[in-house]
Amino acid sequence: MSEHKVTRAERRRAEREARKLLESTHFFNEFLRAMKKTGLVAEERNALVILIVVVSRVLSRPLNVFVKGHSSAGKNWLVTRVLRLLPKSAVAEITSASDKAWNYSGSDFRHRVIYVQEQNEAAGTIDPIRLLISEGKLVRIVPRWEGGQIVTKRHVARGPVAAISTTTRNRLKIDDETRHISIWVDESNDQTRRIVRSYTQDAESLSREDRMTWRMVHLLLESRIGVKVDFPKWFDEVPNCLFVDDLGVRRYYPAFVEACRTICIIRSFQSSRRFSKHGRLQMDFADYAITALIFDPVFVESLRLGKAAGEGTRRLVEELHAENKRPVRAKDLAHKLKCSMDQAYSKLRYAETVGVIRRANKPEKSNRKTFLPTPRPRFVPDPEKLFRKLKHHGTVRFIHPLTGERVVYRHEK
Repeated sequence: MSEHKVTRAERRRAEREARKLLESTHFFNEFLRAMKKTGLVAEERNALVILIVVVSRVLSRPLNVFVKGHSSAGKNWLVTRVLRLLPKSAVAEITSASDKAWNYSGSDFRHRVIYVQEQNEAAGTIDPIRLLISEGKLVRIVPRWEGGQIVTKRHVARGPVAAISTTTRNRLKIDDETRHISIWVDESNDQTRRIVRSYTQDAESLSREDRMTWRMVHLLLESRIGVKVDFPKWFDEVPNCLFVDDLGVRRYYPAFVEACRTICIIRSFQSSRRFSKHGRLQMDFADYAITALIFDPVFVESLRLGKAAGEGTRRLVEELHAENKRPVRAKDLAHKLKCSMDQAYSKLRYAETVGVIRRANKPEKSNRKTFLPTPRPRFVPDPEKLFRKLKHHGTVRFIHPLTGERVVYRHEK
């Protein structure tokens, strides 16, 4: 749990405090508070996504994530801050590896996090990770001469694994994209200002005791390996309300389901939760709501970035609209990008064609076209609207994972 020798008293204290965290309805807010002590600036949603990915390693089909962004945007910094709260036994960090090295490593990868920094040629092929994700194991048969005859030796590296990779590439091979969630670090001007301001601000640091507590949290969560999570009948309504205008939904919906399972397992330590007589958990409506609040914008972003060229323009239009408090002209975009008016018009026309921005004024002779970003569709149904539609019995209460506010859904009489 630590580089220092841990006494029994320290371990008992860490376990006691870890259980308090897991039993708390503010668990996700406490995690974000701990992350801010490590230096996290904004990026709360991305930090929560990475947390849920690493916890999902206890499932038979863990989640996997690509953290994307330009060089120096802070991708690896974000990931390593989350991974520092895990025991070392839970993480295998790969900086460079050949195909064969995975089989000969002698490591047991089962229910561990595989972290690959800067996915590129130097890190070796991603195919072994892809196989660990999809098949749950890597098998290599090696022939050798022994005792005057050829014998074969079987080397097996076993999963399942939760994989985290960082990359500067916006799109990777389709076989890799289909097995991963993608998140993008915030590269906006406002985020840059927040980061540079933080350098001169006094901040708390995470104590050794705090780190021990969070590592114990993950050790306690490992006790849920093998626990099955059942979905209630009302969950069948979610696919009926799902956004299905993009085939990418077929890729991301299974990931959303596994995220629901993970949230259920995290919240299973709360006093109100009960296991069935067969040792199974049932997901409740609060599990769904918390998952939707965290992941819906993530999957929407992934679907939109299937139109990557237009999405870049949309982000700029959104940023300029927020700065200037008015619709965006080609002149504004040209000034922002330091490009010609023809280039700015070309970008705006393409973004309008793929539907990520819209005209803000009516087409009239000689008037200058202005644009606004189009509203983003939801991926899964809004939790409160779904609750009302289902006429769910009883009242649902939970703490918002990002804001820490108390949320209550109830049917009006």
